[in-house]
Amino acid sequence: MLLLLKETWEEVQPLLKKEVGDAAYSSWLAHLRPIALERGVCHLQAENRLVCDRVQQLYLSVIEDALSEKLGTRISISLISQSESLLPDHLEVGPSKPVVDTSNRQVALVLAALLEGRTLPSGLFFFHGPAGVGKTFLLKWWKDECRGPLLWFGEDLLLKAMQACLRDGRLDGFRDELIADKPLVIDQIHRISRHRRLQRELLAILRRREELKSPTILVSRWHPQEIWGLDPSLRTYFLSGFVSQIGYPGPTARIVYLRALEGAASRNGRADAIEHLARDFRGSYPDLRRAWATHRESGAKNSGYLRLIDPRSVFQRLHDRVMDRFGLEPEDLASKSQARRISHARQILAHICVREGLTQAEVGRYLGGRSRAAISYAVKALAGRMSLSREVRLQVESLL
Repeated sequence: MLLLLKETWEEVQPLLKKEVGDAAYSSWLAHLRPIALERGVCHLQAENRLVCDRVQQLYLSVIEDALSEKLGTRISISLISQSESLLPDHLEVGPSKPVVDTSNRQVALVLAALLEGRTLPSGLFFFHGPAGVGKTFLLKWWKDECRGPLLWFGEDLLLKAMQACLRDGRLDGFRDELIADKPLVIDQIHRISRHRRLQRELLAILRRREELKSPTILVSRWHPQEIWGLDPSLRTYFLSGFVSQIGYPGPTARIVYLRALEGAASRNGRADAIEHLARDFRGSYPDLRRAWATHRESGAKNSGYLRLIDPRSVFQRLHDRVMDRFGLEPEDLASKSQARRISHARQILAHICVREGLTQAEVGRYLGGRSRAAISYAVKALAGRMSLSREVRLQVESLL
């Protein structure tokens, strides 16, 4: 794909020069360099922020039209400044400086609008995306930028607090706290699945917050339609707000993050290696950091090793996803229990691990020392149920 992009980029240069004129082309477009083409977005690198801003203001549509016509499909452009993306030798991307690209720009713009006090159509916001894509980073950045107090429930703190108040008979006071006119942020909202009484209480609280000016922000790993065991009324309420997804980081975010990790070396001797890694890698920020560490330690000159995966980290990521979805304890899936719910979750875990590239032997080893034959049987048994039940198939697909 990169070779095709480079060839196409060379072919459109005469057209760009003709459209904007020789002087403008030499000043602003001649030194743009294509980095990657991903999901209809062409990522171009400029020498500095001035060039980025100038191209963004005056020549973006010309470039998009030229590339779109040449490739036969609509292409949008994302610009990155080489000098500004070369951050200092220590990591400066995180809660205080989140990386924003096409994968999270919509959510970042919404949060920025809330900081500016703009009036938005809804006061309820539901952000979702897989683990490791920076959902909490963005929310913590927004929290630090907010003026005034807010209500913040990270991880499964809301669930634990509501359970404790229900047990101690203090739920009325807790309700009053949650309907105060302050921004409310609830991370990991999917953990309330299957807790019917608590879901009803939460729905009543959210409805009372409709009268407030302060926003309510809910964060989940899954879209409301994909949260298992969620009350239909609460699901409908979630969908009534502004729902937006945060995806895996794109090439622009990956190269900024890697240059922040690498430091000065990304400007010289390892510049090509960093660009290869940013272009070829797919996954979350933690996965990208592990890949970078492996790449650096191995001294690899190309990213061919990325065809291999770290089976332990992949298994753990999928294990946590299944555990959260079914409300299980960490030790349940590796146990000898044959309870229907645990057995079903175990089969799903085996299936999605194999789909992600792990061998059946690796899955068995991490899943309580089971044999390859046992994993093979579990995968086949689940495949049979998926072919007969649309509900089971959708349940499995929502975890991939």
